[in-house]
Amino acid sequence: MIFIYGTGTSRLLSAPLPTLACAHCGTQGQLSVTVFSRYASLFWIPVFPFGKISVTVCNHCKQTLTSKEPLPETYRLPVQTVQQNAPMAFSNFALPLLLMAGMVAVFLLAQFGPDRKRGSAEKAASATTMQDDDAGVTLGARYKMRGTAGTTGYALMEVTRLTDDTVYYKTTGMLRNEPTAANATVALRDSVPPNSDKGRYPRKMWHFLVAGQGMFRPLILTE
Repeated sequence: MIFIYGTGTSRLLSAPLPTLACAHCGTQGQLSVTVFSRYASLFWIPVFPFGKISVTVCNHCKQTLTSKEPLPETYRLPVQTVQQNAPMAFSNFALPLLLMAGMVAVFLLAQFGPDRKRGSAEKAASATTMQDDDAGVTLGARYKMRGTAGTTGYALMEVTRLTDDTVYYKTTGMLRNEPTAANATVALRDSVPPNSDKGRYPRKMWHFLVAGQGMFRPLILTE
């Protein structure tokens, strides 16, 4: 990558020197001084200042002198006083200021931009969904699971454990008789195939299967 760098100057202020006489023509009250700031640049954009220079001009004879060369003795103190009191030009820090503004803009966009608002909305929706997922799921709750297409039986399920994000359950094999309080308890005790007591679903999936798809239904028992 090619870097283009260099130096430049910017005017800080101009001030009259009414008490001085021109060292060339002797005219008094016609001198003025202009102070310039020198700065380093990158791609023609000021990066930082590194010094000041002053230029005196006699409005009568047009003699021009700079502080880079020896000034007449009577010029030195007034010119130095003006130069020292010249304000700093923030434009000479243009590149750092632009970079800082860009960083602030990126930070604000990350904190308050559309994606952040969307993320907050999604979190709120997720929290609401989680509350919905929790509704109706209790330890020991029993459900009736309908059979797949082409089958006439059903299976019973019982919630055995709950965590913040998971529902654990056990399930019976396929049953035929209408469930009652008595035979449901017996089935969930004696008709659970091996490893069928290790089933689990994420709460969101459980909520969908119960309240959405309807594959699991809360068990309503008859005597």
